[in-house]
Amino acid sequence: MGKALNRIKSQLAQLDKENKWDDLDREGIIDQLIYEEIKAASYELDYEGVGRMVNFLIEEGEKLK
Repeated sequence: MGKALNRIKSQLAQLDKENKWDDLDREGIIDQLIYEEIKAASYELDYEGVGRMVNFLIEEGEKLK
């Protein structure tokens, strides 16, 4: 779960570095990144593991917004 959050933070940092936020919705981008991480995890984790990841990423994603 921590690795997924680090990937999200890394992608946000790259957008910050490139100053690409003028025409982008930060909250929408964070939601999309969370969705992609959950989708990827669904192939690797069991139902409970995905559920924990969903809860974790939603909580942490709200902090990033």
